[in-house]
Amino acid sequence: MEKGKEAFEPKHYSIGSDILFFVRFYRRQEPMVLAFCGTEILLCALLPLFLIYLPKLTVDLVEGRAGLERLFLALGGFTVLLMLLDGLKSAVSAGKYNLYNTQRGNLLGLFFLKSLRIRYEYAESGSVRKLYGKALNTVDGGDWCASSRMVTETCGLLINILSFFLYSTVIGSLSLGVLAVLLALSVVNYLLSMSHIRYEESLREENALANKHYYCVQNAMGDMGAAKDIRIFGMQHWLLGLRDVALKELDGVTLKSRRRNSFYEKIGYLLSAGRDLGAYAWLLYQTAGGKLSAGEFVLYFGAVTGFSGFVTGIMGSLAALRGAANGTDYTRAYLDLPEEDLSSGTRHIEELRFPPEIEFRNVCFSYKNGEENDEQGTGEKEIFHDLNLTIRSGERIALVGVNGAGKTTFVKLLCGIYEPDAGQILINGIDRNEFPRTEVYQLFSAIFQEQMILPFTVGENLALKRADEVDEKRAWAALERAGLKETFQDRKIGIKTYMTKTMMEDGVELSGGQQQRFLLARALYKDAPVLVLDEPTAALDPIAESEVYEQYDRYSSGKTAVFISHRLASTRFSDRIVLIENGRILETGTHEELMRAGGVYAEMFEIQSSYYREGADEDEH
Repeated sequence: MEKGKEAFEPKHYSIGSDILFFVRFYRRQEPMVLAFCGTEILLCALLPLFLIYLPKLTVDLVEGRAGLERLFLALGGFTVLLMLLDGLKSAVSAGKYNLYNTQRGNLLGLFFLKSLRIRYEYAESGSVRKLYGKALNTVDGGDWCASSRMVTETCGLLINILSFFLYSTVIGSLSLGVLAVLLALSVVNYLLSMSHIRYEESLREENALANKHYYCVQNAMGDMGAAKDIRIFGMQHWLLGLRDVALKELDGVTLKSRRRNSFYEKIGYLLSAGRDLGAYAWLLYQTAGGKLSAGEFVLYFGAVTGFSGFVTGIMGSLAALRGAANGTDYTRAYLDLPEEDLSSGTRHIEELRFPPEIEFRNVCFSYKNGEENDEQGTGEKEIFHDLNLTIRSGERIALVGVNGAGKTTFVKLLCGIYEPDAGQILINGIDRNEFPRTEVYQLFSAIFQEQMILPFTVGENLALKRADEVDEKRAWAALERAGLKETFQDRKIGIKTYMTKTMMEDGVELSGGQQQRFLLARALYKDAPVLVLDEPTAALDPIAESEVYEQYDRYSSGKTAVFISHRLASTRFSDRIVLIENGRILETGTHEELMRAGGVYAEMFEIQSSYYREGADEDEH
């Protein structure tokens, strides 16, 4: 993947290309959508044509002095046929609507799978997150989202085009000259409409910025979390002034759009009125001269009237498709992002001896496409340069350092979530890239800083598998080791109890400390050969934190373990401490060795200890 934000700028596709994209999508996922669309287009184009022939049939029968029986038989049969076709059209439209809305869920599924296949450091970058959000909006917005409008407006465009040609055939059978004039006026109308569309698109960025300013201020005014600050600091007049400025800016853009709309509407009305009045006058002249029968006059009158409607419909569908196509660009740009290979490899983890030894050899890593750039403005921020570290088999290391030192980045590199820019990560002396990435993930039980509790059952949240795949005995054992079994039993929380109240009103809510223990239970349930704990006691009180440290020996027994904590007291339970500063290893050794050395670690430890001592002294007084 390219470096820099330009790698994630969506490519702009033509309307035709976007239509073909969805044709290919539905052909793979649900071909019946295309069958329904084709049938609907045909029926919607033929029904208006039949309708303009119905008045002609009626007038011809009356002029021919047909008997009542024949008149009712002909008109009744024609009406029944139209009703059947209209009923079929309604059924086909409903079927199409249900199917393409179902397929929107499949598109969302494709986005989810795509997010798992692209490199994680790109997936979490600001530009790709924005692209992902915009892609979701093109699918997850109901009938007005881009994916829905691409279907409905494409069908509408093809219906109007087919009807346009059918009506052109009818008018052409009367007079090619009349048809040529109508077509010429339609071209002028088309050019005016496209000019209008381009003008509206030229205002889009200005309108988006004005809306952003307005809703930013409006949201600030409605944010209950900011209510205290607004009252204490007397911000109300300032915010109201900002809102008025934003409204004025928004009204200015709206006024420009309305003025231009009014201009185009008037021109379009004059063209349409002139075209229709001229055609009607010519038809009356031909009928008065005996060149047209009354039935033919009614037929061509209806054809001319419908003709102008189809031209307007084509313009409307094209305008809507242009808007939908802009949204579809985000869908295609996200799905076109390059993927990493997760399944290829010449070795398998079954060959490894556990617990494994893991070596970082000359590892370099930089963040790309993020919000934080380096001083040179290259769009990159270097975290590690030629990092070398070996974690021995069964060793428990504590990774410490100030915020931003690179500890969490190290964990992501360790677990295979990030890939080094240069250098190697070796497992038992074998380059990690020789193993399929999906197998590398199996080596790690990890607790990350971000807490993920899904609105599913306790068992599903522990195993992160379907309910029928959960080993209940193993789940209870993991909860017991994490210190939650007694709490769950007292609260009558079972393995099949739902968590959070998102889906179930009686879902269980856990405190911050209980959530931390639950994540520990999840890691223990997986029981992988490498245990990774990234700030596992951040939400625990000192007593609970002490219990976790005391049980750390038991959690990590027979495993290679990496423990990250900003509380240096926890490092005593580790075999070795690694102090990282500015992306490099500054000090390494046991707690006693580093304290004797009197370096940065000893200084940090003394500072933290002094806080605790001062707090204890204050409590005594």
